[in-house]
Amino acid sequence: MFNKPSCRLVLWALAALALLRPLAASAQEPSADVVIVGAGLSGLSAAYYLKKAGKSCVILEMSPHIGGRIRTANYAGQAHAEIGLEEFWENNPAIQILQELKVPLESSYSSFSSLYRQGRIYPFTQSDNFGFLQSVLDADEVKAYQAWDKTMAELYRQLEQRPLPQSLLALKELSFAEWLRTTSGLSAKALDFVRIETEPEYATSWDKISALDGIAEWHLFSGQGLTPRHVVGGNQHAARAIADFIGYEHIRLNQLVTHIEADDNGVEITAIDQSDFQQRIFRARHAITAIPLFRLNDIQFSPPLSPERIEAIKTQASGAYFTAHVLLDNRASRFWTQDQESILPILSDGPLGVIYEGHTAANRDALLNLLISGSHAERFNARGDTPEETKAILSTALEKLWPGIGAMIKQMTFYRYHPRAIAAWPVGRSRFDGLSESLRQPQGRVYFAGDFTEDTHSNGAVNAAIRAVNGILQEAEAD
Repeated sequence: MFNKPSCRLVLWALAALALLRPLAASAQEPSADVVIVGAGLSGLSAAYYLKKAGKSCVILEMSPHIGGRIRTANYAGQAHAEIGLEEFWENNPAIQILQELKVPLESSYSSFSSLYRQGRIYPFTQSDNFGFLQSVLDADEVKAYQAWDKTMAELYRQLEQRPLPQSLLALKELSFAEWLRTTSGLSAKALDFVRIETEPEYATSWDKISALDGIAEWHLFSGQGLTPRHVVGGNQHAARAIADFIGYEHIRLNQLVTHIEADDNGVEITAIDQSDFQQRIFRARHAITAIPLFRLNDIQFSPPLSPERIEAIKTQASGAYFTAHVLLDNRASRFWTQDQESILPILSDGPLGVIYEGHTAANRDALLNLLISGSHAERFNARGDTPEETKAILSTALEKLWPGIGAMIKQMTFYRYHPRAIAAWPVGRSRFDGLSESLRQPQGRVYFAGDFTEDTHSNGAVNAAIRAVNGILQEAEAD
């Protein structure tokens, strides 16, 4: 017979082996050329380009869904509205991906939108941006605006220079608002126009971003502006189409990445499966992090991130978004319809944010999509108000905009974002400075992607993916 101490040792050994067995099994996870952290637009795009180049990949996504901020909410009666990303601007390389995958796109409005300012709606019913501008500003204001816009276009062209001229780089030390107020020659009304048009893009106040980055943002609106596009049936179809191409077997959901270790031979990534809290290990030649900036602080890197990258993460600012979907009686559509045409979207200077129209079947309830940004979004995201109080604030604002609409509201549904989900560069920083450049450079075999490495928009997410994949392919050739 076994004595008791020996029996305990055997039992302890067996228990230890039982604990080690799942980890040992996890070490046998299929290897890939590249492990991508994050299944948002940047991560999916990186996987798309890698597959086209004949490279294998595994995507690790911490949430139970793909697409990141590309999400579409579906309601009864075939109604749907976007939760996150609203549009793909025409300079977005994602459009080429979607065209290659034969995803149908549509465009129903230009870069400018109807405007709500100081209690008055300026409807965009004209044929182009300039015609709309003339309906908002008087002749002298338009002339000053055109001269300023021409200057902005020239400054934007200079952003292609590397290194940037010191005179241009110095503009990161001023806020966009201060710089325009002191140098633009625009009237108070024209300044308001610029502010209301641009603030939803970086999701914070123009007093909080650098003038240099304001110049980059204005490119969307300069001249006749860029055309935004949407996916027919909802932007979520974009994420699904890319995932279909990649193959869902290469996407692991609920994987919280905790460690990334890299050396000259490759990378080892440790993740916790949030469905069973089992630790798993993935190995590859390279890794791409394609997650929001703030999530880089969730990961322990070995070797640690460089001081420049840590400083870049700490000093980058953020905008805030909050989405509200408002279900209304079908008759409410008369408020935003002129001559049988919708004047939405409307940029409102207040808690309603950008008012988009959701998609509903004919003769069904109407659906509005409020994309709220800045301080109002920060308030709503903080959950200091009850849902009833938030609904009351938005209902009051809608009633002020369209008297009588309040009685037609049936339901509101709210969607929140992490407080640091949207990239912005504060005064003293810029997407063009050395700290930002450090995040565009790989650290050994680890590449950093995501919109925050480039700009505030989804085109930045895809451009970052292209940059990372090109770097990996060049490195592979050198190997």
